[in-house]
Amino acid sequence: MDRKDKIKILHIAECAGGVERYLAMLLPRLESNFYQELLCSPRFHRETFERSIDRVRQIPLSQTFSPVLIWKEISMLRRWMKASRPNIVYCHSSFAGVLGRMAAIGLPCKTVYNPHGWAFNMRQNRLKKAFYLMIERLMAKKTDAIVCISEAEWQSAAQYCIGKDEQYQLIPSGIDIEAVMQAAPISKEAIGLADDDFVIGTIGRLVPQKSPDVFVKAAALIQKEIPNAAFVFLGGGELTDEIWAYAKDHHIKLVMPGWVDNPYAYLKIFDVAISLPRWEGFGLAIAEYMAAKKSIIATRVDAIPTLIEDGKEGLLVPVDSPEDVKDKVVFLFTHPQEAERLRTNAFEKVCRDLRIERVAEQHGLMFDQIMRS
Repeated sequence: MDRKDKIKILHIAECAGGVERYLAMLLPRLESNFYQELLCSPRFHRETFERSIDRVRQIPLSQTFSPVLIWKEISMLRRWMKASRPNIVYCHSSFAGVLGRMAAIGLPCKTVYNPHGWAFNMRQNRLKKAFYLMIERLMAKKTDAIVCISEAEWQSAAQYCIGKDEQYQLIPSGIDIEAVMQAAPISKEAIGLADDDFVIGTIGRLVPQKSPDVFVKAAALIQKEIPNAAFVFLGGGELTDEIWAYAKDHHIKLVMPGWVDNPYAYLKIFDVAISLPRWEGFGLAIAEYMAAKKSIIATRVDAIPTLIEDGKEGLLVPVDSPEDVKDKVVFLFTHPQEAERLRTNAFEKVCRDLRIERVAEQHGLMFDQIMRS
């Protein structure tokens, strides 16, 4: 298809982490049929997208409540939209959703919003929850389509009366299963572990949402029960120093390599993969654990029970419960046949339901539908 005949999509993203990984899998699979530009914050790895889409630019987007900074960011986005003239502006996550949709008001383009987890579902006080709800309801009036990446997210939208039914597109998230399966494991020795270590790992940002404090507290309990236990936390964030200090004080065998270019190589050496968010829009890391055929322990929150049925594809625990996490790890360690059954079920489910190719196909249909309407 000639470039001039393609629908032009401008993606706007501020929050990295899971959103960046989602876009890194999705955007290359849309490139043959759509012209795509990405405006993202400096926290994104620009080179990841330069190889796979038409244009990438990093701009100073940030999560701020300063009216002056918000106005500057909206003005900057609006100038870019006027110059770029996209057919569709696609905003990813809450802050980018507000900034991008406000910048697009009055311009000849359609707007799509993907919250990647509703901000009002996060553990906020009542005043903040009410504020985020008000913003989402107001901005829904300026949106052509709202993408929900899980059924739980879609149900929240209906419960809190955000937008209209016809605006919603349920496109459950997915992953690149082949990329996970083909990744070669990193050497345990290369990261300071022994060959016979029983590795408990997690992938995520070191921020309050992902509960790294619960992970490391559970680690302190686990190592008393499993002497050869070792722990890997793959990611970075504001709580890094705090977690390091706790691990040192409790003599926990912990590896924290930060953000790496080959996360699946680390995932391949996990014996148990853990995800303990306090709230979660989808749970991308959990789907990756499933594709890697790992035993999974996760919190029973938001969309996660739609990915993992407790006792079928993995084991679920309450939020903020390091003792329960310890009990589940010890169970998997002492019941290898049961652990194998859970891993097999999880792999079958991810192959059946959670392929990124299906996500790309649904997006293509949505974009065509929006332009026709």
